Amino acid sequence: MKGFNHYLFWLSTLALFGVCGLYFSFYPSTAWKLGSVVCALLLGGGLYAWLAWRERFVALFGLETASARLQLHLTLGALLVLVVWGALQVPVAALFTQWLGKEVDFSARILGKDQGGLGCEYRVHLVLDAAAQGMGVCVSEDVWLSLPESGVVVMRGKRSGLGINPRQVLHESVGG
Repeated sequence: MKGFNHYLFWLSTLALFGVCGLYFSFYPSTAWKLGSVVCALLLGGGLYAWLAWRERFVALFGLETASARLQLHLTLGALLVLVVWGALQVPVAALFTQWLGKEVDFSARILGKDQGGLGCEYRVHLVLDAAAQGMGVCVSEDVWLSLPESGVVVMRGKRSGLGINPRQVLHESVGG
């Protein structure tokens, strides 16, 4: 079972990295939302096929029927694809954007502010004008206190083809 234990270790590590995405203030672009699914299917599926062949999962579990082998591969393969997708969509894209993205100013409409929650003590609910879709952003206490309850603000952050990473509020927009 040494091979399967390694599989579980790396799967768990990748899953924990994916959970880190809950703590990132990042909004994936529409293209990356679809692209991350395609990448996860290719990367996760390919990785699973390699692991299943290398570790001989069928022999490891002593499966003799074709339906049992199919269920094993569908279950473990889908689990790996899901975990890879969870790691790609936000954490990998957020890190890429933070390191290689361009500094930009953008406007956003504030829908509300929350205090407390999962991994985020200060959250602001925004609609980015370019995306026209709501998002919750974790911000520092200073930024949270400086924001109005509603209105339009100009924010600064990093942007890449994968999405946008808001960092700070510059000022309220004129007419906001």
